[in-house]
Amino acid sequence: MRSTSGFQSTGASGHSPLLLARVSEKKLELESLRELRDLSAQLASQMEMLETKLSTLANGTEGEIPSNVVRHQC
Repeated sequence: MRSTSGFQSTGASGHSPLLLARVSEKKLELESLRELRDLSAQLASQMEMLETKLSTLANGTEGEIPSNVVRHQC
């Protein structure tokens, strides 16, 4: 017998198969989003380390190049 609300009738477990499938899909989606969050955090951390290294490199080379060499290259 169909219910008037448009939902399938529930079985002996009290949950419709469609609802259980949807919950399962959402659990997988949540796990994927958590993995994406963790990978994004790792990438952000690596980018910050790279920024620090590049900044150190840029500051180190600026201190070693004589100013008269820089002026003549332009």
